[in-house]
Amino acid sequence: MNIINVNINGMEYNLRGEESEEYLHKVARYVDKKLKAIMEGNSKLSVASAAVLTALNVADEMFKYDIAYEEVTERMDKLSVNEKSLKEELNTLRKQLKYLEDYNSELQTKLNNETGIDAIKAKEIEVKKMDKELQLTQESAKEYLAEAKALRTENKELKFQLQSYKYKTMDLQNKLIEKGIDLAKEKKMKNPLISLE
Repeated sequence: MNIINVNINGMEYNLRGEESEEYLHKVARYVDKKLKAIMEGNSKLSVASAAVLTALNVADEMFKYDIAYEEVTERMDKLSVNEKSLKEELNTLRKQLKYLEDYNSELQTKLNNETGIDAIKAKEIEVKKMDKELQLTQESAKEYLAEAKALRTENKELKFQLQSYKYKTMDLQNKLIEKGIDLAKEKKMKNPLISLE
């Protein structure tokens, strides 16, 4: 466990946590910046009121990141389903393409083996027709491959955003806990358990 000295709003605090010292300093700087911004915005606020407002602002950010995280997760799920469907369709098109190529090859073999001008012309027409079908199938397959590639790229970006939101949510949760601790310390300093009368 790391224990560090931090300065928040001109007061020294001992901060302890499992995270790295750099991370703990970053959290303390963030809280200090937020607290100072609130106090500068309203000089009549007490430190306790400013701390509560800071905690509310941080909680608001955390909830918004949670919502964004859920939206990204939902979008990723939809993209995964869509990608799966496209892969299945692509596999079907590949099978059709293979079948058409085999059939085309078979027709060309028959054409080469048969004699007679009419039979050859008929086979040539059939081969041209099959070539057109084959070309259309290949174009379709290319389009699906491009779409699947774009979906994979978008899926990677969404996974990165999702990871980023996870870290931001964890960061905000830690800040909220620390704000609660700071507020409790401040209350304890203002209202000591033992008083002299």
